[in-house]
Amino acid sequence: MESSDIVGYVDPLISFPGDKPAVKVSCTRSTFTSKVFRLCAGSSHPNAPPISHQSIDAIPQQTHQGTPQFSCIGSLARIESWIGPGLDVVESISISLWCQPTLPSESKHEQFLFSSIDIGQSAGFECLLDEDGCLHLRVGGPSEIQEIRLSTTLIKNQWYHLQFTIEIDPGIVSFNGQSKPRDIGEQSAYFEEKHWLAHKAQLTSDSPFIVASNSCKHGPSPQPQAPCSFNGKIDGLKVETTSKGTIYTLLDFDFSLDIPTDRIRDSSNGLYGKLINSPSRAVTGHNWDASQSDWTRASYGYGALHFHDDDLDDAMWNTSFRLELPRDLRSGCYAVFVDDGKTVDWIPFFVKPDPKQSQVPPVALIIPTFTYAAYANEHLFDESRTVHFLAEGRDIDKYSKLMMKRPDLGISLYDSHNDGSGTCYSTVKRAILNMRPDYCMWLFDGPREFAADLWFVDFLEREVGARGYDVITDHQISECGAELLKKYKVLLSCSHPEYLTFAMLDSYSAFLHYGGHFMYLGGNGYYWVTTHDPARPHRIEVRRAEAGCRTFGLPPGNWHHSLTGEPGGLWRSRGRPPNCLFGLGSCAMGVGKGTGYGITAEARLHPRVSRFFRGLQTDEVIGDFGLVQGAASGDEIDRLDYELGTPRNAVIVATTKLAGGHSDEYMLFNEETLFPMIDTTGTASDKVRSDIVFFETPRGGAVFSVGSINWVGALAWNTFDNSVATITRNVLQDFLVHADANRRCSGPAAG
Repeated sequence: MESSDIVGYVDPLISFPGDKPAVKVSCTRSTFTSKVFRLCAGSSHPNAPPISHQSIDAIPQQTHQGTPQFSCIGSLARIESWIGPGLDVVESISISLWCQPTLPSESKHEQFLFSSIDIGQSAGFECLLDEDGCLHLRVGGPSEIQEIRLSTTLIKNQWYHLQFTIEIDPGIVSFNGQSKPRDIGEQSAYFEEKHWLAHKAQLTSDSPFIVASNSCKHGPSPQPQAPCSFNGKIDGLKVETTSKGTIYTLLDFDFSLDIPTDRIRDSSNGLYGKLINSPSRAVTGHNWDASQSDWTRASYGYGALHFHDDDLDDAMWNTSFRLELPRDLRSGCYAVFVDDGKTVDWIPFFVKPDPKQSQVPPVALIIPTFTYAAYANEHLFDESRTVHFLAEGRDIDKYSKLMMKRPDLGISLYDSHNDGSGTCYSTVKRAILNMRPDYCMWLFDGPREFAADLWFVDFLEREVGARGYDVITDHQISECGAELLKKYKVLLSCSHPEYLTFAMLDSYSAFLHYGGHFMYLGGNGYYWVTTHDPARPHRIEVRRAEAGCRTFGLPPGNWHHSLTGEPGGLWRSRGRPPNCLFGLGSCAMGVGKGTGYGITAEARLHPRVSRFFRGLQTDEVIGDFGLVQGAASGDEIDRLDYELGTPRNAVIVATTKLAGGHSDEYMLFNEETLFPMIDTTGTASDKVRSDIVFFETPRGGAVFSVGSINWVGALAWNTFDNSVATITRNVLQDFLVHADANRRCSGPAAG
């Protein structure tokens, strides 16, 4: 079918059986139908398992009214009931603030610093930048809004202190400004202007006071909405009035207060404002001097908010209908299939295990929902953006094309904002188009993340049966911790579990400490420091610091998370590399053809590991085939490193170096290199490789790790009839047998 005109999301993304999640659909046609499916393999390929989604007949097909819905993007702050006794009794009002515009002349729309304008009342005041970066002030009047174009044009990335004073009668506007030098070779510039209004100023309006926008409306619209949010930082906002020679403070905001929250606090009258669409917090302000880079310890320097015209936290679409999930519904990956007769969409959601289920299955598959959130609506294929890959000659699928048509669906943690600054937050309260069962990733011409991970679901359906495993998610582990994990004998990761919190690391550590068995079946896992607030479970935060494979780096002073205050960056930089728990750590990436693994002599002789090879036609090279990049090792890859914490008893089961190794299209991550930075490619560096490792833990548990995102593409090759599937199957069966024996000897792991 043609590129979709129907798209949607389920809120919340993750539910329990018996819940009634809302389905929010944008549809350009008058009606559409819906049907719910349990998802299994979903990608088409001659050598892939057949598409095998299962209809959930307990939820009948329905017909619904269609309506288009577009999100209102752009961050702002909103302060209700801020005026008090009213402004009609005062002689003047003064608004002062620090601001640093980051896209003053290229946004192609007006950008508002503040606004209280009510067009219907012809009252209030607001300040904006026009498309050339020139300041304008608008003031209410008896019958119309009066506008003054100031002669000051703001420069990108320069800090300014601005003060606007409006004398109500006879209607005089005074402006004073000063720029802060950007470097030692620059001087401050001073601005001073005075203008006379045609009419007396009418300042009292019923509108809230808006910072960084003028839009009081926040919610869906049947048409695309033009952005109006300011791109840049605002700091030290203050509003004062004068009456009979006395100065009164109406608003005095210190944005360094309540940083982990979505509220701002007024220190003058105890008012609070609400942040909408997550402007960046814990960012450096106008007076940051690098004496302290941790906002939790700083007494000054962190009083700014960074607003963007493409920020999005909650699409807030209207609910089209609600699902009534059966109380006996299995945990798993599901989708609402919607069809308007012309175009279709698969809208995914996840069902958690029923906490009251009488019998817990032995196996759990961990769906990396934090990774899906981080990559949500990634635009790296778009060469018009500041951050992009060179994608010439590569095809993009219908979902990527729709992303370009629908900027209101937001961006990912891999994209820069329109002003070039890096993203910090991502949300699942929106349509995530690259989280679809038939999504084809433009860089590899195959499935990645969610679409690829459905092959694990299909594999488990075949190996342990419908009731032999649960599906759990990153979000659930973040909220429930080790007590959730310890219910299971064997945990399986998916292909790319890249993002996790400190508490999740502790949970995995506890699971292994108690003798659990873990199969890490992916690559580039457990890599970035992530924070997640259970009070706002739709949002995650990631701060790209000074190391790691990243598409941008945040500037110094912005590396500590706003939700928790903890330092961002790599878990490796925090002293918790994935090697310590899973035996491997990410080391390299490539977009060329992958390679297979050569089995080591040590593994063939190991009494337990050698049993993993039962049923193989050869005991030399495995995985020299695959549905993505043509082999089991490709995309982002991991290797053993004892210096980084790989357990000393780890056995290298197989390594790509024994199968010819990777080409020079694969290169080391930057954290892997020191001076001199040479021999960093696949044929020149011994560090560019995938290893498969196995080790046992003191309480009878074990870990098996494969070191490649593309293991799953080889697993599914020829409908799971291949050497990679055989080894994965043998390890799973071995782990289940040993877990049973371990529990018979020592009692339940959760005990």
